[in-house]
Amino acid sequence: MFKNFFFIIITTVVVSLSVYNSKQVSNINISPIKTSYATFKIKTLNTSYKIKTLDTKSKIKVSDPFNDIRAIPVSNINKDIELVKSDDQYDYLNTTHLILGSVEYIKEIQNIAKEYGNKNAFFAIMIDVDQNGNELDNNEPNNISRFKKLVSLLIYKIGYVDMQAHYFKNKLNRVPNTLEELIHLNKMLPVNKRWILLSVAGSGYHMQGVDGEYNLKFESYDYYDEAVYNKKGILLTENNDPINMGAYNYGVSSRKDHIRFDQYPYLLWGNSANSLEKGSYAINKGVELGLINYKKHAASVYLYRQNLFGMQQGRVI
Repeated sequence: MFKNFFFIIITTVVVSLSVYNSKQVSNINISPIKTSYATFKIKTLNTSYKIKTLDTKSKIKVSDPFNDIRAIPVSNINKDIELVKSDDQYDYLNTTHLILGSVEYIKEIQNIAKEYGNKNAFFAIMIDVDQNGNELDNNEPNNISRFKKLVSLLIYKIGYVDMQAHYFKNKLNRVPNTLEELIHLNKMLPVNKRWILLSVAGSGYHMQGVDGEYNLKFESYDYYDEAVYNKKGILLTENNDPINMGAYNYGVSSRKDHIRFDQYPYLLWGNSANSLEKGSYAINKGVELGLINYKKHAASVYLYRQNLFGMQQGRVI
């Protein structure tokens, strides 16, 4: 997923920030660490750039730019930050491991954003998830909620999703491993926290190929996570079906934001790097063929959904 980027990861405590002028960066390597944060520099494989003097504070014009993330509803995210229009990356060092989404973790990422910019803060999260993503499977609900809001907040402030950030979503998506697990889980959850079955009309991009018309798409109650299961109840992922798989969502506050941060990048790059379906023409063509196939089996699909859930869409009981 990160073929075009290398990270330098250093585990020493910050003593100073070294500022370089007119030095070319080349042959960057990856060195794993055991801590939650990392020093990092980013460059493309074939293009080196100069690291310039750190001078971002005067360019970020936001009063109280990062309030406690717990107090910021996603719908009220401030999107008016003036970003530093630069590819410069700066070192950030921290030897303390913090649980993803904890209050302390949120504050550290906020500090990176204020000192080094939103893009660097997002890169730090990418590194942390790569190293400690299992914490998103076994974590307190409040930590998970804060973490999701933090990620979307940074995306909103950056203002766009590039290919790297788009494919990174696949490491964020957290869903039940099988349809049977989802149904069992929903029985134990309060109604307002249950997974939501989408209608056939809302599942068109996930119903392609042989028996694709029977695929079932679900969204989490907060709309961040998506799960798609085939007729055998198997979860579809980038490993077994990168075309029909579900995808994590950055833009959950409005339809406009969902299109901007999730749908447009998807139409450019598909769901994953190994997907054979990329570009709006190929993707829409696949959807059209899936729709034709669905129409041939519409009655059967209706009965399939009705027998499983007693309905065609909604919060599964």
